[in-house]
Amino acid sequence: MSTPHPSENAVAAAMRAAEQLDGTLRAFVHRPVSYALPDAVDGTLAGVPVAVKDLIDTADMPTTYGSKVFAGHRPQNDAWIVARLRSLGAVIFGKTVTTEFAWRDAGPTVNPWNSAHSPGGSSSGSAAAVGAGIVDIALGTQTVGSVIRPASYCGAFGYKPTFGLIPTDGVHDLAPSLDHLGFITSSVYWAAVCHALIARNGAIAAPASPDQFEAVKPRKIGLYRSSQWAQVAPDVQANFEAVVKRLQAHGVHCEAVELSDDIVALNALTSEILAFEGCVAIQGEIAGREALAGPYTRELVARGQAIDEVEHGAAIERLDYLRERANDCFGEFDAIITITSPTTALPGLEKTGDASFCAPATLLGLPAVSVPSGFSGELLPYGVQLIGRSDDDLALLGVAQWLSEVLPGLRRPALLVPQ
Repeated sequence: MSTPHPSENAVAAAMRAAEQLDGTLRAFVHRPVSYALPDAVDGTLAGVPVAVKDLIDTADMPTTYGSKVFAGHRPQNDAWIVARLRSLGAVIFGKTVTTEFAWRDAGPTVNPWNSAHSPGGSSSGSAAAVGAGIVDIALGTQTVGSVIRPASYCGAFGYKPTFGLIPTDGVHDLAPSLDHLGFITSSVYWAAVCHALIARNGAIAAPASPDQFEAVKPRKIGLYRSSQWAQVAPDVQANFEAVVKRLQAHGVHCEAVELSDDIVALNALTSEILAFEGCVAIQGEIAGREALAGPYTRELVARGQAIDEVEHGAAIERLDYLRERANDCFGEFDAIITITSPTTALPGLEKTGDASFCAPATLLGLPAVSVPSGFSGELLPYGVQLIGRSDDDLALLGVAQWLSEVLPGLRRPALLVPQ
């Protein structure tokens, strides 16, 4: 009897899980019937199934950017990140649902913990596929909160690198001044592997196994509640305070911190930049086919048309100023901790949730990691968000690994189908 290819077990397990769950989960818009397994099997990502958000070009699979406007579209080339994954021996497992153009018109994906609730967005399918245990790694993008929030809603880990660390060639623009590529993973270990091999393009060694990735206990953590804390749901507040108590019980000094601007101002600047640049990225592609685009997409284009280039230029000047000083708030803090969203995953699929607490790290270009931190009485996951210094992603991931070890872990959910 021949020995199975080392990739076969991982890919076969992902295929079985997808066949069992995706009829209800609806995380994927495309999965190949069969897979070409890599010739090279050396390396941490060799043979690992990776799901790819449908905003990211794949030459051998359809890429529709979540829009009926691009139904049947097949790019000529892989995005940079897809080509990099293939070169490392990863198996591109399929394309996952995205909201239209990574904005707000949602797809059919449900939350793996409670299918009556949203998985978040815009990386909806990627978060659900990891949260349900189909794959360990899925690609996402984040312009406001589209990696951190859906990862949190689905009980997975999310890692948004420092702005600009990963080339976005072959990824459909939403707002280039804000767009990040990122990863939704089943553990911090896999996020660290992606950081080493993709975000750092192999310049640092990837941990060969989970026990070779070192957890780093922080000495001092900044607590970011912001001026909007009163608008956070009481159960989310309670979970955050429980995490803070756990940190303190382990001897970590915790102290309130503020960012360079109030959260309301940071979100307003994010919204202005995104509207202008989103209009530029989308309006030409839906021109004459507006009826095929969703209402949120059309509203974004209309809002962007009302912003002129002078206003946008001033907003970019402000953005550059804030990013130059983004690390100033850290002082002696090893990281800053905050919530991922003011609520758990919303009921229904029309809205993907509130990303206001994700916007500051995204706007400032700082790395962020979401870590599961328990679940509600409705069996919906909570998550906390760690924010680190610009270009110090590995240190942040070490803190995230430590936090994941001291917080109660989440078991993989049985997909819930409400009666």
